[in-house]
Amino acid sequence: MEDAKKQKIQAIYQSVKDLTLEQKDFLSKNLIVKNPEGHFLSCHNCIMLERQAAMYNPNISFSVVGGFQQWQKHNRQVKKGESGFYIAIPSKKENEQNSENNEEVFFFFKAVFDISQTEEISTAVH
Repeated sequence: MEDAKKQKIQAIYQSVKDLTLEQKDFLSKNLIVKNPEGHFLSCHNCIMLERQAAMYNPNISFSVVGGFQQWQKHNRQVKKGESGFYIAIPSKKENEQNSENNEEVFFFFKAVFDISQTEEISTAVH
């Protein structure tokens, strides 16, 4: 992971860590964010998005978020100049050392964009 991205993610995690239990509970109950397919994001990812908005773009209110290519599949494109927000995506890696449970879960970080940061792809022929 590049240094700038790593530092930004560490700052986001520190911001989440600095929240009180009451603040985390409030946010987890009041933030409802979906992806374009209609699946709800985890409470952790919703809180990560909220922290990033507080840190970098307080004018954004998340509702539906997706990755760059994910939006294209839904006939939308990210507006020029928009910056993404990171969420944690779980993945599995085979672990050769442990024969009983040979999959190890890890997370990678992906930039997503709120629907307000996108626009419909024009299908008009010029």
